[in-house]
Amino acid sequence: MTQETTNYPSNNKLRFSLDLRIVIVLLLTIIVGMLFIWQPWSSDTNTNARTVEVRGEAKLTANPDEFVFYPTYEFKNEDKNTAIAELTSKSNAIVAKLKELGVPESKIKTNSSTYDRTYEPVKPDSSTYTLTLTVTVDNESLAQKVQDYLVTTTPTGNVSPQATFSDTKRKQLESEAREKAIKEARTKADQTAKELGFSIGKVKTVADGTGFSVLPIEAREGGNAGTTTDSKTSLGMHPGENELSYMVTVTYFIH
Repeated sequence: MTQETTNYPSNNKLRFSLDLRIVIVLLLTIIVGMLFIWQPWSSDTNTNARTVEVRGEAKLTANPDEFVFYPTYEFKNEDKNTAIAELTSKSNAIVAKLKELGVPESKIKTNSSTYDRTYEPVKPDSSTYTLTLTVTVDNESLAQKVQDYLVTTTPTGNVSPQATFSDTKRKQLESEAREKAIKEARTKADQTAKELGFSIGKVKTVADGTGFSVLPIEAREGGNAGTTTDSKTSLGMHPGENELSYMVTVTYFIH
């Protein structure tokens, strides 16, 4: 018998060897790239790395662009139907007048509630119904007109609006304040590093928040703050400026 042997070409072995080298080079390249990106030797990624925490603050003042009224009215009557009818009539009349003055219907909200007075011996069958309106106005001129009108409707308490910022203006001011607060935090960090002899690294954490103070409208005429319902004329509005405070706390790695 004759035994046949198969001889593989030597170039196949060479090709396999070259392919294996290419794969190894590619893997090494990927590993080096990952090490360069992650930098595990850097102290910034060490959980025991030193850090410094600084706080940046910023305060802005601006004129309010939104005025919110909360007039309240009470209706007391032994007959519930009569009290409800009076409340409904009052609500319709006020809403109609506010719309006539230029307040959009979407900016007028009404709410009614009631509580029984059966615990009072004088009028055991009497009930009190309360009407509350929320009226939002976006300019001071119209707000003055609304206030002048609401005084004539004899609400309970005063009718001075709450002066505040609209959502759009608030976000604009917060963005500006946050930028200033972050810059102040970095300045403090650099100053601390210079004085204590270390260098500032990457940011580890950032915690920020805003504090907003609403200043009520102050009627300065006659030394009276607010508008009472004892008079048929309302005092002039002097909203002044509202203050927006913003604070950010930044933790830096240090070297």
